[in-house]
Amino acid sequence: MVWGSIIAWYLFLAGVSAGAYCTAVWVGWKFPQAVTIQRTGYYLAPPLLAAGLLLLVIDAEAGLFHPWRFLYLFTNVPGSMMTDGTYIISIFMLITLYQAYLTFQGKKAPGWMTGVGLLFAFGTAAYTGLLLGVVKAVPLWNTSILPVLFTVSALSTGIAMTVLLATLTDQNACSQLISLKKIHFGLMILEGLLIFIMVYITSSANETAFQSVMSLLTGEWSLWFWIGLIVVGLLIPLLLEGLELFHSRSLQVTPAGVEATASGTGSSPFALTIATEGFVLIGGYLLRFLLLAAGTFVTLF
Repeated sequence: MVWGSIIAWYLFLAGVSAGAYCTAVWVGWKFPQAVTIQRTGYYLAPPLLAAGLLLLVIDAEAGLFHPWRFLYLFTNVPGSMMTDGTYIISIFMLITLYQAYLTFQGKKAPGWMTGVGLLFAFGTAAYTGLLLGVVKAVPLWNTSILPVLFTVSALSTGIAMTVLLATLTDQNACSQLISLKKIHFGLMILEGLLIFIMVYITSSANETAFQSVMSLLTGEWSLWFWIGLIVVGLLIPLLLEGLELFHSRSLQVTPAGVEATASGTGSSPFALTIATEGFVLIGGYLLRFLLLAAGTFVTLF
C-alpha cells in the first residue's frame, strides 16, 4: 500500500468530525429544540479531529523527537496541498473546541462564527479528498470526483456518528428529525453513484488506473469492495433507512400515528437505528481504506 491504514483512519476521522459539526449546525437551524443531537455533534467534532491528527503524527513519525516536521507543514508555502490542509484543519480545530466549550456552558455561538465553522468544516471534508486527488503519481486518486465523493461521505458518516451517539444517549433524540434521515438517505444514494462514476471514469485513464480499478472490482480487494463497502456500507443502510422512512410516513397518515410520532413513542426501533448508522460508519472507513489499498504509484518522469 502507498499509504497504510493509519492514514485511512486519519481521513475517516477528519471527515466524520466535519460531518458531525455540519449536522449540529443544520439541526440547530432547523430544529432548535433538538438539543441532544446538537450537543452530540458539537462535542464529537474536536476529539475526532484530534484523534485523526494524532494518527497522522504517528504515521509521519513526528513528535517530540522530530518537531521540525510540524514546522515544515506550516512553512511549506505556496503550492502544497498538505500545508493548505494543515491551516484549514488547525483553524477548524480551534473553532470546534470553542464551539464545544460554549455548548458545555449552555451558550450559543455568534452566527458569524457558526458560519465560518461551517465553511471550514466543508473545507476539511473536501481537503481529505484533495490530499489524494492531487497525487498525479497515483492514477486511481488523481480525479476531480474524489474530493466530492469524500465530502459526501463525510456528511453521511458525520450524520451517522451523531445520530448513533445521540440515540445511545436518548432513544428519542432523533425521532422527530425525519428530514435529517431523508437527507442522509439522499447522501447515501449520491455516494453510491459517485463511487461507480469514479470507477468508470478512472478505469479508462491509463493501464495503471485500470489495474487499480480491477483490483477493486474483481481482484485482491473485490470481496471487501462488494461485500464490505457496497453491501454492508451502502445497500443495507439504504434498505434500513428506507424502511425507517416508510415506517415514519405510515405513522403520519393516521391521527394515532401523528400523536405517537409527536410523543416519541412512534420512533423507529432502537436496534434498527444503531445498525443503520453503524453500517454507514463501516462503509465510510472502508471507502478510504480501499482507495488507499488499490492505489498504485507510477513514475511520471
